[in-house]
Amino acid sequence: MKTRAPFLLAALMALWTVTAATAAVPAPAAAGHLDVGSKLYWETHGDAGPVLVLIHDGLVHHEVWDAQIAPFAAAHRVVRYDRRGYGRSEPPTSAYSNRADLLALLDHLGVERAVLVGSSSGGGLATDFALAHPRRVTALVLVGAVVDGLGYSTHFITRNLNNSLGKDIETMIQRWADDRYIVAPGNTAARERLRELLRANPHNFDPVKYRFLEEDDGVAPEARKRNNPEPALRRLGEIAVPTLLVTAAEDIPDVHVHAGALESGITGAGRVVIPGAGHLVYLERPEIFNQVVLEFLSLLSLRFDGVASFERGFGKVRGAELYYESLGEGEPLILLHGRLLDHRMWDPQFEVLARKYRVIRYDARGHGLSHHAGSPYRYWEDLSGLLEDLGLEQAHVMGLSLGGGTAIDFALEQPEKVRSLIPIVPELDGYKYQGEDYLANREQEVAAWQKQDDPARIEAFQRSWTDGHRSPDEVDPALREQLRRMIAGNLRRPRRPSEEPAGAPARERLAELHAPTLLVVGSLDLSDVHTVTGLLAGQIEGAKKVEIAGGAHMVNMEQADELNRIVLEFLSQR
Repeated sequence: MKTRAPFLLAALMALWTVTAATAAVPAPAAAGHLDVGSKLYWETHGDAGPVLVLIHDGLVHHEVWDAQIAPFAAAHRVVRYDRRGYGRSEPPTSAYSNRADLLALLDHLGVERAVLVGSSSGGGLATDFALAHPRRVTALVLVGAVVDGLGYSTHFITRNLNNSLGKDIETMIQRWADDRYIVAPGNTAARERLRELLRANPHNFDPVKYRFLEEDDGVAPEARKRNNPEPALRRLGEIAVPTLLVTAAEDIPDVHVHAGALESGITGAGRVVIPGAGHLVYLERPEIFNQVVLEFLSLLSLRFDGVASFERGFGKVRGAELYYESLGEGEPLILLHGRLLDHRMWDPQFEVLARKYRVIRYDARGHGLSHHAGSPYRYWEDLSGLLEDLGLEQAHVMGLSLGGGTAIDFALEQPEKVRSLIPIVPELDGYKYQGEDYLANREQEVAAWQKQDDPARIEAFQRSWTDGHRSPDEVDPALREQLRRMIAGNLRRPRRPSEEPAGAPARERLAELHAPTLLVVGSLDLSDVHTVTGLLAGQIEGAKKVEIAGGAHMVNMEQADELNRIVLEFLSQR
C-alpha cells in the first residue's frame, strides 16, 4: 500500500494573493471543426514542442483554460477543444464515445503522443483514454478528476440535482456559479467569469436538446464486457505514465476521495493540493496551477519522446516507485544525483554520454518524481533494486555528492555489479565535515531549516554547494536560478532520512574497493570535499583523481564539456 501524502503549496500562496480569473489569450495558430458525426471545435496554440491537450470538465467549455494558454504555449504545442454539446461543438444526435472523439482529433492533428490535462470528467476521460490507448499518452495531469467505477455520495448526488432542477437555464447557471465547491468563497473574479462562460454557452442545461450528452461507447453490451470488462478504477495499475494529480482544498469532498483512489492506483502518481480554490482551480488560482503543472512537465524530458532508445518509467523497489529515464544503447551507465536535486542535474551529460552508452538516470526517494514507501531503506539498496527491476546485472556507476556516496556504498556492498566507479565531489559515510569554509555557513543553514524558511534554506544551500569559494555574484546567474528552481521543488517533497548503514562506515572500508575508479573534484569546492576526495584517492588502489579548474560542487553543470571529456576517456579504457 502506498503511504505518500499530498503536500500543500502554502509557500506558493504567499507569492500570489490576487486571483486572476481572466487572461489575455493569443489568437490560435490554427482552428477548425472535425466531423465525428457531430462537429467538434478545436484550436491549437504554439508552433512546436511537446503536445498538451486540455480537456474541459462537465460544466464549462474550452475557454475555461484561457489563463493556461500563453504560459503553456511558450514551450509546448497546446490543443484545446470542445466535447460534443459544449462551446462551439455541435450536440450529439446519437450514442457516441468521448474516447473515440479524442482519438479522432489526435489523428486529425497528426499528434502521435500527448500529455493529457483533464479536469473533473475531462480527467476521467483522460484516464479512460490512457487505458484504451496507452501508446498515445506521454503523461497525465488530472485536475479534480473522477474515475469510472467509484461511486458518489448522497451529498454529491443531492447537490447536483439541486443545482440542475431550475425552472429556466438562468436559474441553473446562478446555482452552479454560486456553488461554494465549484468556486471557493472569496474568488469573486473567477465566479463572475464562470457566469460569463455559462451564459455564453449553456451546454447541457437543456435536457431535450442535449439528451444524448451522456456518453455511450456504441458497443453492444456483450462485446463491451468481453473487450473492456473492468471499470477504470480496477485497472489503474495498468497506467504506466507519469501522473500529476491536482486537487484544491475547497473542492467537493467526493473529488478528494476520487483523487485518493487515483493516487493509490496509478504507479508513481503524485498529488498536489492547492489551497484557496475549489473545483475550477485553474480559473481561480491560475498562477499557482500553471507553475505546478510546468514544474511537473519540466521533469519529463519531453524532447526525447520519439527517440527510439529513450524510455521512462517507474522502477518498483521495496514498495517504492523510483522514476527513471534511459537513453542510448550499449553498456549501462547509471547517473546518481545530489541531495535536494533530481535527474535534471544530469542534462549536460545525459545526451552526450548516451551516444556510446545506455545512460540511466533516476530520482532518489523523496526527490523529483520518486516517492517514499513506509519501510526503511538505504540509497544503495534502492540502486540495487532498480538494476534488478531493469534486468541489469552490471553497470558503470557515476554519482555526484549524495549520489557519489551512494555509488561508493553500492560498490562496497555489491562489488560484482560495478564495472567502474566514478564518484564526483562525493559524500563519504563516516566522514564529518569540519572545514572552516563549511562551518562559516552552517549556522545560517541550521537557522533557516529551524524556521522552515524556504528562500533562506535555498540561499544557504547555494552558498555552500553552488558558490563554493566564490561570492554569489561571481557565479553564472542562470546556473544559480536553474538550481534554485530544482532545490525549491525538492524542498516541497516529503522525505524521511535513510536508514543508518549496517556495520562499519564506508570511510573504514575504502581498501575493499577494487573497481576501476575515477575521482573528480572542482577546484572551487569546499575544503572538506577535497579532503574526502584525497582520502578516496589514497586508499582505493589504482584510483585516478582529476581536479577540474573553475568548477565548484556542481562541476558537472559548470564545466560540462571538460567533465564529459574526462569521463568518456576514462570509460573508453575499461
